[in-house]
Amino acid sequence: MHVLDASAIILRKAVYDDMITVPEIIQEIKDENSRLYLDVVNIRVEEAKEEFVMTVINAAKKTGDIERLSDADIRLIAKALEVDGTVVTDDYSIQNVAGKLGIKYENVMQKGIEKEFKWIRVCRGCKKITERKICEVCGSETYLKRVVRK
Repeated sequence: MHVLDASAIILRKAVYDDMITVPEIIQEIKDENSRLYLDVVNIRVEEAKEEFVMTVINAAKKTGDIERLSDADIRLIAKALEVDGTVVTDDYSIQNVAGKLGIKYENVMQKGIEKEFKWIRVCRGCKKITERKICEVCGSETYLKRVVRK
């Protein structure tokens, strides 16, 4: 089963026998040509079950991708987990969380991620690693930094 992100549909890469996506991804498809393409390809559209959504949210919190994933992204990964499918996306955060959960993924046009990574928050002022948007030590704003997991 191939679970398609919007990029696979927009770039006309929905060429698998067994395709599925979630309603939130369909809502991301805005241009008329892609909407017409949806009418001629056979893509099942199903809601993701909430128990799988919660599993994805917990994994995304651990990788730090939670701030980079939309609700549609989270539900797409959840559907892939639910159906034991392969996610088709160019989104690195989706690929990263999918990898963390043992879900296979394929890229659409971009090169896929080579290593799993984690997003951490670093204070702009004192460089302390924190989970907050404002540093509890010096009060400066923090920024997200990607680090490769070892």
